[in-house]
Amino acid sequence: MPVNESIVVYERGMEDYYLEDASLIEGLPGIGLVSKISIAYILGKVKHVRLCRVYSPHFPSYGFIADGKLLPHFLDIYAVEEPSPTLIVYGTSQPSSSYGQHELCGKIIDIASKHGVRRVFTLGGLGGKEDVAQRRRVYCSSTSKAYLEKYMGLVGGEVYGGQIVGAAGIMMVMAGQMGLENMGMLIEIGNSTPDYYAAQRGVEALSKLCSLGLEEVGVSELITVSSRTIARLEA
Repeated sequence: MPVNESIVVYERGMEDYYLEDASLIEGLPGIGLVSKISIAYILGKVKHVRLCRVYSPHFPSYGFIADGKLLPHFLDIYAVEEPSPTLIVYGTSQPSSSYGQHELCGKIIDIASKHGVRRVFTLGGLGGKEDVAQRRRVYCSSTSKAYLEKYMGLVGGEVYGGQIVGAAGIMMVMAGQMGLENMGMLIEIGNSTPDYYAAQRGVEALSKLCSLGLEEVGVSELITVSSRTIARLEA
């Protein structure tokens, strides 16, 4: 195994696991921690099983220590069968280089395609906006105008123009290259991190796109469930 390549470790018996006509949603840490909090909440509310864990030499070179235990950075992919077939990407970090971002995102899309994914939805935060309302605005983009028209209306989004940095953009591009439907969403954030109002909108959007039935979530519940889930997933 080349030292510059991410390593995929499957759970026992999961290498041939397959979901028919599934969606993939991504939740790696980024601006405002919007995607990480949103994904953590969803994982706290739906029944899931871990498909695999990915370790990457492109993650930052530091780890975290809790109660004397070293916790290296990782990325997990979880499978959800009900209420709708979905693969969920959860991780503790993003790669720290452009090469690493492309290598890891390519690995994720390859895994997704192998296990039945037909559409990919990414999520991130968008800073620098003035007069941010409590109900955050959602800015959408895709590799195809047809995909944008198909999905943007479901989340009450607006067409985005500008830059997308990191996995939220790269994963969408690679999904398009693999012939997978895709849409990326950037949700405006306020001054707080995490931005729970942005994550609330993120849960709503992902739930509508993937038919997860989680559209109604209060901020208090979001904080409680996501915090508890993160503590469990990163223990």
